[in-house]
Amino acid sequence: MGFIKQERGFAVLTSALLLSIAGVAFTANMAATQLIDNQVMGNYYRNNEAFVHAESGIHMILSKIDESSAMLANLPLTYQPAGSHYTVQIKRLNKNTVQISSLGYSMDGTAQREVQLQVHYETAYNIPPAPIASNGKLNLDATATINDGCEGLNAADCKSPGNIAKYPLVSQPGNETQVTECTGTTLGENQIASTVLVTPGSADNFLLIGEQKSVIDEFGDSVSETTRWPYAQPAGSTFYGIAAAESLSPATLFESTFGVNREVASNILQGSAEVATIDMNINGAMGCSKQLKGVGEETATIYIKGDCDIDQHDAAQSLSSENKYFTIGSVDHPKLVFIEGGTFISAPNTGAAVIGMLYFLPGKHSVVDKDGDTQLVEDSCIDMGGIRVNGALLSEYSCSFDGDDKSDNKGTKQHFSVRYDKTVLNKLYEDTGNIAIDSGYRIVAGSWRDF
Repeated sequence: MGFIKQERGFAVLTSALLLSIAGVAFTANMAATQLIDNQVMGNYYRNNEAFVHAESGIHMILSKIDESSAMLANLPLTYQPAGSHYTVQIKRLNKNTVQISSLGYSMDGTAQREVQLQVHYETAYNIPPAPIASNGKLNLDATATINDGCEGLNAADCKSPGNIAKYPLVSQPGNETQVTECTGTTLGENQIASTVLVTPGSADNFLLIGEQKSVIDEFGDSVSETTRWPYAQPAGSTFYGIAAAESLSPATLFESTFGVNREVASNILQGSAEVATIDMNINGAMGCSKQLKGVGEETATIYIKGDCDIDQHDAAQSLSSENKYFTIGSVDHPKLVFIEGGTFISAPNTGAAVIGMLYFLPGKHSVVDKDGDTQLVEDSCIDMGGIRVNGALLSEYSCSFDGDDKSDNKGTKQHFSVRYDKTVLNKLYEDTGNIAIDSGYRIVAGSWRDF
């Protein structure tokens, strides 16, 4: 009987011991499982933390692209702000597309996540607000074409303010000193819309400098206001080393466009190593079109003095007519062409085309006054016949007109034509070192990578 009791006690002890061991094992297993769960949760948290930091780096770069284009001028670059937990690398894929790679870290540095994104960016500059602007009267033949940027666009795109000029035309018709009449069809205040221009909107879209208009002031009263030259040069702007005026009420088209005095700028331009200068007033000068062919793609500005003759052999056949055109500049390398005291001279079926900006500047000629003294007087008229511009055309003359004698023996007319091109003008201003006044971006679809 005592032996049986001993066996029962041993069995109970063994069972209790086994249960204790099982309990300890179960507790240890639960602790290990909890530890693993804590590690998984910690890894998940730190991984998300690293992802959020990487995403912050992407948004930081996007905000800088949206604010200014200065950062994009120094690519490729690596950016790591002090105190941040990310490193961003930006590299250029093509002219207007960059790839952003942001490597984010967790707070303890044990986790990393990388996010990649491609962005197409655009910068905006203080470009001319109209396809053609004149510091005086503008007289054009009835067949002339001034396009405000809608050509080739569908109706929906044409309505977008980003694709069309702010004004179809800007002029100061009252600035007619030393000239009373120009050749061509006069564009008076009541003739503009019906005579030459085929554009959306009414004549109110045209900005006539010096025109008196009735406007409603802040008190609701009708007051008379004189229109002024548009002007909005960004702070820190320079024009070939000349600091633009911080505040200016421009009296001329040149001051409105560049923010500097024309006489000073003219001297600087002709002496700049960055400008290709062609002086056709020199005896025996090589043909103008041949000199222009020698201007490199990277030279953005050309300054021509005197008439620029266009050799037929240097011009290419137009796809739309039998006319030939000598083209200056391209979409990728637009040109800022100043021509002082002259115009483009060519055979009847040959013309000049400029991709960028063409700016006519008056020269000076000698005249004898009533007292018999010789004086230098600024030229007042310029013939723009047979010229095509893709970008913008500006004229500082008191009278700018389209000559009507540009027909060949087949009667093919060399039309004056200007097409506003915002993209070309922005690229030109970028190439000439201007300061952007605005920038924006759009994400390239399908380019986000976070795995």
